[in-house]
Amino acid sequence: MHEGILVTGFEPFSNFKRNISQQVVHLISTATIFDFNISTSILAVDETGSKEISDRIECGEKIGAVLHLGFSENANQILLERYARNHFQMKIADNSGRRLSSGKVSPGKSILETKVPRNFIENHLEGISKIRWNEDAGGFVCNETYFRSLLASSERRLPIVLFIHLPSEKILPLEEQYSIIISICESLNRILESN
Repeated sequence: MHEGILVTGFEPFSNFKRNISQQVVHLISTATIFDFNISTSILAVDETGSKEISDRIECGEKIGAVLHLGFSENANQILLERYARNHFQMKIADNSGRRLSSGKVSPGKSILETKVPRNFIENHLEGISKIRWNEDAGGFVCNETYFRSLLASSERRLPIVLFIHLPSEKILPLEEQYSIIISICESLNRILESN
């Protein structure tokens, strides 16, 4: 039995009054419908927030999977991010005022890939539209968080780590996004149980 799934979202940032990732995580945290262990965390949109989960992994916390959720104003679907890149390319400042337009997140590799299978959508999420793999998690705190978590888990069997960018509620209503994220959590749970 694995140690459950940790789902994270982010606080609002920039000029946004809300962050849909935080809203989805709130819905998950108040639901009681899961037949597996699921926990949640809201991360700050700054360097401290980007390190929170990687620090927990490096300290040996037992987690089966980490599902990071973030908001992308440019997304028109739910984007499952295949890679995190070891660079900053911030077009806006984070919530601490930090704005790094170049440089590395961490010494070492330039790109890291999720351990979630490439056929995840086809094998586990067939019939769900409005989702797809994406290959660029951007250069903001989302990518930084993803890179740090992938790096922390890279020498371990678990947790598997995945980052998902969510579109605006205007593109896809909150309840529909919540439902899809629950399906993804259930699918991650099945992958963990089969290993």
